Order: sequence, then structure tokens, then C-alpha cells
Amino acid sequence: MAAERQSGLGGLGRERIRQNLGSGTQGEGRAYEDEIGRPERRRGGTTDWTFPDSSRVAAYQYDYEQSQLRVRFHKYGTPWVYEGVPVTVFQAFDAAPSKGKYINSTLNYMTYRRATPNEVADYFTGV
Repeated sequence: MAAERQSGLGGLGRERIRQNLGSGTQGEGRAYEDEIGRPERRRGGTTDWTFPDSSRVAAYQYDYEQSQLRVRFHKYGTPWVYEGVPVTVFQAFDAAPSKGKYINSTLNYMTYRRATPNEVADYFTGV
């Protein structure tokens, strides 16, 4: 059975992402500052799981090589994969004060799907 994929609104979704990121976003590979002001560059690999203070998001992880944002929600413990997520969108999500509002305003306009059983075993075990 093929994994169910959901996608946003095409061009309208891309425009919404651009609006949410603002005009001052930086391209992939360019320097940006982390939360304590140190310059940081795009890195390969996968981030550690982050457990935000959120009523909707239990944990999330970003894979730089696959441009995937993996999210486990509190409700039912559902694991989801957002695909084709640019680094700048991940950075904005990571910095967003409300993860749920950012998902509604931006990530839900991108391609996303429920994680496959193999992805659950590979990435979501113990989260």
C-alpha cells in the first residue's frame, strides 16, 4: 500500500511560505546566527530530537541531507514527515514561539505524510 501523501496549495502555498519567512531570509549554505549569537553554517546529517514546550508538538527532528522535518504530535503520538523542507523553513519553525501555529501557517502547505513503518522504526523509536 502506497504511503498517503498530502500536499499544500501549489503556488499559493509557496507564496505563503515566502510571506512567513519574510524578505530577509538567507539562502542555503549561508551563515546565520544560532540562539546565542554564534555564526552557524548549514550542516549535514540530522539534528537531535527537540522536545518543545508545545501543546501540539511532542518532538521534532530535521534531516539536512533529505530536507525532511520529522514531527511526532502529542495527539495519538502520530509521526509525520514533511518533505522538501528548506533549511530556512526549518530554522523559522525551530525559532517559532508556537509550533502549532507555524505548522498551520506554513508546513501544512508543503508535502507531508504519515511516517512509514520503516521510518517509525528508524527514526521515531523512543521518541
